[in-house]
Amino acid sequence: MRFAFVLVNDRIPFRRIGCMQCSEPVSDSYLREIATGLRYCDHQCYALFCEVLAKDRVRAAS
Repeated sequence: MRFAFVLVNDRIPFRRIGCMQCSEPVSDSYLREIATGLRYCDHQCYALFCEVLAKDRVRAAS
């Protein structure tokens, strides 16, 4: 499984949106996953989200 993201700098989303992992509002620098458009406050939250997603897929395949 491959994940791809874009690092966004100096641009606040039009609507105040929270991080998909921790629900904190994203600031002027954040990550956005290309495939889904979901936003994350930083690379650590994105990595945690991907880790949880991978574990869920392994669990579902068992």
